[in-house]
Amino acid sequence: MKKIFSFLIITLPSFILLFCTASVSEKNETTNMQKDKNLRNNLTVLELFTSQGCSSCPPADRLLGKYADNESVIALSFHVDYWNRLGWQDPFSSAAYSQRQNDYVRIFKLNGAYTPQLVVNGEKEMVGSDANKISSTIKSEEQQAPTAHININSVTIDNAKATISYTIQGGENNSNLNIALVQTKTTTSVKAGENGGLTLTNYNVVRSFKTIPSAVEGTNTVSIDLVPGIEKKDFNVITFLQNSQTYKISAAAKSSL
Repeated sequence: MKKIFSFLIITLPSFILLFCTASVSEKNETTNMQKDKNLRNNLTVLELFTSQGCSSCPPADRLLGKYADNESVIALSFHVDYWNRLGWQDPFSSAAYSQRQNDYVRIFKLNGAYTPQLVVNGEKEMVGSDANKISSTIKSEEQQAPTAHININSVTIDNAKATISYTIQGGENNSNLNIALVQTKTTTSVKAGENGGLTLTNYNVVRSFKTIPSAVEGTNTVSIDLVPGIEKKDFNVITFLQNSQTYKISAAAKSSL
């Protein structure tokens, strides 16, 4: 009897220590999993303002392509229209995208718009071909704790529209929801302008874009026009929350059609 009692006295502390260690380990694992989840939600949004009519843009287009499939980055290529007057009508250009760039010119207090320009999370701007600066900026942004989360629940296709069901958590009261339909990759033979004679490849080209003012928390749906004559497998839909005053992007999500 004494031997059994002695055995319990000796082994009980070890059992308690083992149990406590296992509990702490499980708690740490849960915490690490939550941190990993937060990091996955903290996507960095790159907006490249570019043009097929600009001879300085192809290197930036190629660089953006290296981030096109990066899980922690959402890359967008906005083709501006002010280069069209120099001989080549960029087929993906839009005055609306030029206006979006001009909004950033105002936010950053720049002297004027230029290409190629890259905007990171709506907060920092730089030359779109500056690989080192872009890489270091992305690494810095990845360390920031996410302040909101957006999830794309489903995407349904009906005739010429895609309807997106999404859920927003957190965010600010004065945030807008941006929805972009992007063509993942396209190649163009440029016939005139500064890049005349070249064959250019562009990545994640924004083909349709809309903004919902004053986005609110919860689940909702929104529709966006599809591009006729192109298979849906060539497109992704991207959503991101952006402060309507500072233009800071707080959350983003991507889904195939």
